[in-house]
Amino acid sequence: MKFSNIQILLLRLAIGGLFLNAGLGKYNEGWLTNPAPLVKSLDEFHQHATGFHRHYLDYVALPYAGAWAKLMTVGELAVGVSLLLGLLVRLSSAMGIFMVLNFLAANGSLYSLNFFGSPWAALLLSGLLTLFLSRAGRWVGVDVLLAKSNSKGTLW
Repeated sequence: MKFSNIQILLLRLAIGGLFLNAGLGKYNEGWLTNPAPLVKSLDEFHQHATGFHRHYLDYVALPYAGAWAKLMTVGELAVGVSLLLGLLVRLSSAMGIFMVLNFLAANGSLYSLNFFGSPWAALLLSGLLTLFLSRAGRWVGVDVLLAKSNSKGTLW
C-alpha cells in the first residue's frame, strides 16, 4: 500500500503536535531548571528494575537526570516544531525515534514484552519511521525549498 501525500502530511502534523504538546508540558512544569519530576519517575522505575534496565538507570539515566530533563524538553519542542513546519523532517524523525527508544529504556519496556503491551510506543515508532522513509517534509513543508536547492540532501 502506498501512502498519499495527504496521509503523510496528517501523520507528520499529528506526531509533530504530540511532541510539541509533550515538550510544552515539560517546559511549563519547569523541567529546564528542575529535574525533580524526571528523578521521581526514574526512582519509581528503579524500584522494580532488574538486569540491564537497572544498569541503564544506575549509570545513564539517574546520574545525569538534570541534563536529561533539559534534553528531553528541548528535544521534544524541537522535534515538534520541525515536524509541524516540515523542516529537516528526516533528521527530526530520527531524533524522535532515538528519544522514544530512550524513554522505553528508562521505563523498562524496551527490555521486555511490555513493549508490545501498549500499542502506543510501537505506533509512534512506526509513524516516525514512516516519516523518515517517506521524506515527509517534501510536501507542504520547508523541506520542499531545501530539496529544490539540493535534491540529494539526506536530511530532507
